Amino acid sequence: MTNRISKEFKLDRSTALRRLLTKGIEEDKKETAIELYLKREITIEGAAKFADIYIGEFLELLKSKGIELNLTLEDYKAGLKNLKSIWK
Repeated sequence: MTNRISKEFKLDRSTALRRLLTKGIEEDKKETAIELYLKREITIEGAAKFADIYIGEFLELLKSKGIELNLTLEDYKAGLKNLKSIWK
């Protein structure tokens, strides 16, 4: 697979491998964040931070996978806190 990618994108093999690994790690972090969120072990904000993406991106990721939100009072309070800090 790295040979095909390195040829297709005109990259040396080690660069192609690094990119594949980076992409895999990013995807794994997103999937793990979703799992933790669904188990209610972390909030939306925590899941987004875990996945290294913005909250809006995490919400879009959930939507794209057909996952409904598990909004808790803690999530709501965290959102209000964020809004208050933005509007100061």
